[in-house]
Amino acid sequence: MDDEFCRERARTVRALAEQADPLVKRRLLQLASHYERRITRPSDIRGNQAAAVSRPFEDACGQEVEQSTERPDPDPQ
Repeated sequence: MDDEFCRERARTVRALAEQADPLVKRRLLQLASHYERRITRPSDIRGNQAAAVSRPFEDACGQEVEQSTERPDPDPQ
C-alpha cells in the first residue's frame, strides 16, 4: 500500500467513526491509527527504526501488551 492510500483510508475511517456508536467508534479510530502508522516517514527512509521499536504492542481490544523476549521451556520438568 502506498502512503496516499493509507492517508485516504485513515481519513475515510475517521469520518465513519464520527457517526458511529461508541464501541464501533473506538474500533474505527484504532483502524485509522493503524493506517496512519503505515505511512512512510522521512526518519524511516534514513533507517532510523527507533520509533518503530519503541511502539507498544496492542491486543485486539487496544490494550497495551508487554512484549516478552523469553521463550517457553520446550521440556518442562
